[in-house]
Amino acid sequence: MPPAISDQNQFLSDLSANELAVLRPHLVDFDITAGDCLHHIGDPIERVVFPHSGVICMTLPLRDAAGAVVALVGREGVVGGLLATASMPSSCNAEVRIDGRASLISAAAYRYALDHHPSIGRLAARYHAVMMAQVQQNAVCNAAHKVEGRISRWLLELHDRSGDNRIPLKQDTLAQMLAIRRTTVSLTAGNLEKDGVIICGRGYMQIVSRDELQRRSCECYGRVTGYVERLHAAQREDVARLEFSEPPKTVPVKAS
Repeated sequence: MPPAISDQNQFLSDLSANELAVLRPHLVDFDITAGDCLHHIGDPIERVVFPHSGVICMTLPLRDAAGAVVALVGREGVVGGLLATASMPSSCNAEVRIDGRASLISAAAYRYALDHHPSIGRLAARYHAVMMAQVQQNAVCNAAHKVEGRISRWLLELHDRSGDNRIPLKQDTLAQMLAIRRTTVSLTAGNLEKDGVIICGRGYMQIVSRDELQRRSCECYGRVTGYVERLHAAQREDVARLEFSEPPKTVPVKAS
């Protein structure tokens, strides 16, 4: 089963009430629309985006192709956070693949919050580490794994972020994401459809058996999701430790 989907970005959900109060005055909600590019490679990072729904693809353009996806970001992640922290230009494009909602904060306000509130900085560092782990795993995946395993993995990743069995995704778009030929995607997707794993429609791919799709996925899916689970476990431990270490509140006694 995919993780539960909510209407709140996970990073913002992991903040304490006091930490969220630091960011809240600077957050602006907006719609993200498929086809939009939040930033292009080489652009200065002027804002950090927290998706609440939808999917954003981090892509590296190629000279003769649209470019391959190096990472996916949904409500579990942050777009532009690491580069904003370092005041570095974008190293890739951030393209919206599935419509949704998001909040943004200026890069300057984000840096200020991290610099002056160490607990927010620690949480941000964990999310940045997850992004790097995904990029590294994708590099290994593209080099070592067969197409069926890679396609199955990406469909699972998209399903996790969208929460919908019917994923708005064309086969040529999936081919671009994986930097492979459309005919290869058509053949592989056709075999998955014949086996009752997915249904390929006009402009969408529908997951029929998530369990079978996960069985056919390469090992990268489990490794990345396991890393994310460890992040949240570490965050829960930090919150519990903080609550345990806080001194008990006392009621002032009036002088008689």
